[in-house]
Amino acid sequence: MTLNLKPNHKAIKDYYDALSNLDTLRASHEGAVSPAFAALLRHCARQFDWTLLEQHSVKRNGHPIRVDGALVDTFKLPHGYWEAKDSTDDLGKEVKKKFAAAGARLADLHVNYEKQPEYPLQRLENKDEPLNWRVEKMKLSKDKTQLVYNDFLILGGIPPEIFDYRLGNRSALDWIVDQYQVSTDKRSGIVNDPNRADDPEYIVRLIGQVSTVSLETVKIVKGLPPLA
Repeated sequence: MTLNLKPNHKAIKDYYDALSNLDTLRASHEGAVSPAFAALLRHCARQFDWTLLEQHSVKRNGHPIRVDGALVDTFKLPHGYWEAKDSTDDLGKEVKKKFAAAGARLADLHVNYEKQPEYPLQRLENKDEPLNWRVEKMKLSKDKTQLVYNDFLILGGIPPEIFDYRLGNRSALDWIVDQYQVSTDKRSGIVNDPNRADDPEYIVRLIGQVSTVSLETVKIVKGLPPLA
């Protein structure tokens, strides 16, 4: 996704006009500037069908914190957070805070990956096959937008950003596809079966959770401020 925003666009002109008016009134603090920037964010968000939620509450390490705004999609997944700042803020400290918060969020994502919500992948069921959550060997489509789970189920709508999060030389989803398959050791004859009889939907649920972890990880890393 690429944002279509140029210096000559009306949204940019309106933003700078608002800043100019505020400067005339000697009102440059964040409380005065925030509405103008919020209007610009809403304009940008509409291109992706996102919504700006102002004064949004999020949880960090189990504790709620309030940010000036959050950009969320139709599935309520966040794509970025906004915190208004003015010239009196210590930006060095703010950068350190952002890295610390990002580290805490990443730790929570990866340690508690099985507690994360499932990304809403499309479930394309084959009506000619009986309901079946069992995996033998999964396979990604050539364009990696779909995952053939088994003869009964295909998971579709895989965002390309999922593959930006990598474990070594492959993505987390590629790792799941490779590791979660039924195989037999040639020497011992022992069968390795990742399916769980007491939790038949475990693997399909795990795929949704790993998808969320991958997307959130990419967003967090991309949202970090550059290091000087």
